[in-house]
Amino acid sequence: MAVPPSYSDLGKAAKDIFSKGYGFGVVKLDLKTKSQSGVEFNTSGSSNTDTGKASGNLETKYKMKELGLSVNQKWNTDNTLATEVTVEDQVEWE
Repeated sequence: MAVPPSYSDLGKAAKDIFSKGYGFGVVKLDLKTKSQSGVEFNTSGSSNTDTGKASGNLETKYKMKELGLSVNQKWNTDNTLATEVTVEDQVEWE
């Protein structure tokens, strides 16, 4: 038996039309892709047609499962680069 949605969820889809991705005077682009080697690329950008101001970012995710290593890099149009390196499941107990 399916559970009916809560009252707050009923208008969420209609509200999202006007609040997510449908800005007036703003052009947005979102792109996600994955290479054959498994590297994920996420990029997004926006431009305000009234002011002409544009901004964007590029996010790249590398995963090396055999080493338990993942590298996540984010770069934006403010020329800020953030890098996060994560190592998982590499502790050996004796």
